[in-house]
Amino acid sequence: MGLAKLMKATVILPRVETQEVVSKLAELEWFHSLPSSSEHSNPFLDDLLLKAQKEFQDIDEVTRALNIPLETGVMDTMFKGAPRGKTDYVIKDIQNFVADLEDRERIVLDEPKRVLAEHNNITKQLEEHKAIESTLKVAANLNLNLTLFRNLKYFCAEIFIIDSKDLVEIEKSLGELEVFTSKLSDYKSSVVVLGASEDSERIVKVLRGFGVHPIQIPASATQNPSIAYSEARDKVKELEIESTEIGKRIEKVRKSVLTQILSLHETAKIAKDVLEITRKPGGTKNFALISGYIPEKMQGKFSNLTKNYISVVEDAHAHSVDQGDQQLVLPSLMTNKKYIRTFEVITETQGTPRTDEVDPTPIIAFVWPLFFGLMFADLGHGLLLFGLGMLLRQRGNGSITTWGTLIAASGAAAAIAGLGTGEVFGFHILGIAHISHNPFIGVLNISELTFVQVVKILKVSVAIGIVHLLLAFFLRLHKDIKDGNKLFVWSHDIPTIIQFLAIVSLVLAAIGSGYDIIGMFGVTGHIHSEPVPWLSFTFGKWVTVDLVAKAAVPVIFATVGIMIYGGMREQKEAAKHGHDEGGGLGGIVIEVILVRIVEMLSNIISYSRIGIMLLVHSALLVTVNSSYLHGGGLAVLIGGNIGIMLIEGLIVYIQTIRLHLYEWFPKWYIGEGIEFKKLVPSMLYSKVIWKGSKEDVSQTHKKVDDLVQEQKA
Repeated sequence: MGLAKLMKATVILPRVETQEVVSKLAELEWFHSLPSSSEHSNPFLDDLLLKAQKEFQDIDEVTRALNIPLETGVMDTMFKGAPRGKTDYVIKDIQNFVADLEDRERIVLDEPKRVLAEHNNITKQLEEHKAIESTLKVAANLNLNLTLFRNLKYFCAEIFIIDSKDLVEIEKSLGELEVFTSKLSDYKSSVVVLGASEDSERIVKVLRGFGVHPIQIPASATQNPSIAYSEARDKVKELEIESTEIGKRIEKVRKSVLTQILSLHETAKIAKDVLEITRKPGGTKNFALISGYIPEKMQGKFSNLTKNYISVVEDAHAHSVDQGDQQLVLPSLMTNKKYIRTFEVITETQGTPRTDEVDPTPIIAFVWPLFFGLMFADLGHGLLLFGLGMLLRQRGNGSITTWGTLIAASGAAAAIAGLGTGEVFGFHILGIAHISHNPFIGVLNISELTFVQVVKILKVSVAIGIVHLLLAFFLRLHKDIKDGNKLFVWSHDIPTIIQFLAIVSLVLAAIGSGYDIIGMFGVTGHIHSEPVPWLSFTFGKWVTVDLVAKAAVPVIFATVGIMIYGGMREQKEAAKHGHDEGGGLGGIVIEVILVRIVEMLSNIISYSRIGIMLLVHSALLVTVNSSYLHGGGLAVLIGGNIGIMLIEGLIVYIQTIRLHLYEWFPKWYIGEGIEFKKLVPSMLYSKVIWKGSKEDVSQTHKKVDDLVQEQKA
């Protein structure tokens, strides 16, 4: 778990052999390439890149045309499942990889391209004939041959379809020209305008002013509006039938080549990306220099793959220390186990951890289910949520699998917490005989929302928040000690922890005194000798409200003084380096007293939302169950539970992530790291096997030949 130790790997080689080293690095996979700019390139590699780009573009166009999603959506995953199966690619180098993709593309995409071309042709014809049908629909009653008008030598005649209300104005505008009209419908009329040849332009110009153009029928169609409309209508019906049939063929082809096209798209993109990243390595005209980062455990494999060239491997972290701030640009490679890796999506919402930070993912993997489970505590709802997560995990792939695991973990935690509260779909399970004596069942009973029970739940929530915040403060202390930031350690980190504990002690003392906040300091003459919740139990009966109240105040003032002094020292140090942006003594005092102390109190109170959401969840279920028991019917019970799961499940997710993003992360986590980018990322539909023997290459050709036979069959 945590972040992997990285090594900086460099290869020096003749530039003409770049493609061979690129193949070796692609086989290694775990290589984060360093960007390099060079005016020198390998012409062979450039040609190979152009070929890979063209292949990817062709595959991408077919993928889009077939409407194949690159990642299956949630609903399709639930009801249909994500595509299964991986295609093996047995290759010996990057050139062979691109050539193999070209062969597979030709085989797999031949039928889809042919069907899509036929579909595009039919669609184009359908659009043309629909346009003709739409144009001639109004003129369908005109049974005359327009060719006669076009062949007049000394006269011109044009036919128009106009709004009947414009007829009088049109006749006035045309003046002495002959106008013959025929009513086609209540609102439309046909107009034939007859004039001399030189009047042709004037006729068209006048009618254009009314938004009307001469009837035009394509030369390939019959020049009789009535017959042409009938032919166009029949052709549209014929083409619609053909379009439906070709649509069915496309869907059949889509299903038959789905996983193959997804595999081709995935591998073609990888081949293109690898060549784009490595096509112009640094170095001189004749020698290339390729540098990047590899995990320490890959050092042996890297040295073996590059043994024919000059290769250097050094500790990237030690090198970065020598370069000062260079350490901050090192990529971060998280090495969490399979389950914990699921929660990296939560870490990434705040950013990738820097190489000098602690990876928070293992902590989140424990805390996230705890928070979510307590807020969504119900055995029935938790089991349903767990089932949904496992369904997505088993039927999905890619990020859907990750989120399925996270949902399943949250559901399992909610189910366990539901046992703790003794709730299943809002009904109490404490009375069931075989579990009635189990000490865990109902340990946090919410069957009766009394004041005492509510206070108990809120106490547990605040206690969890205190531990969570203390963890953040200690992580910040650990980082500053590791960085050697002594000033910040003694003037901020340690005082903050002490001040936080003092404030928590005061809050607990106030609870122990019965909320006699003024009186617990002894100003009223009454000495509060009551025990302090948690503290007296932990340290002994001598820890009383009076002792804690009187001791905490001086401690808080002392920490405030240390923080103010430390803030002044920090401003002086910043001024020496030209970074003085502080607000002086006044600004420091305001920040320490008004901002930090108030912020601590608000942070502690914010964790009470854990208990509040639990109470809301229980109250909603009580309402639904009461409606059901008073004759609401099974629909009310089922619909109410589904509604609560959907709405409150989303709210609980938001509140859980909020406690991390706004309360916990800002205390210690920066998250400005750079993600380690594998040269060849993990693939969903493909498996690349790097081999070099003739037998393995022949195996590749055999796989392609088998694919050809499969497509023919």
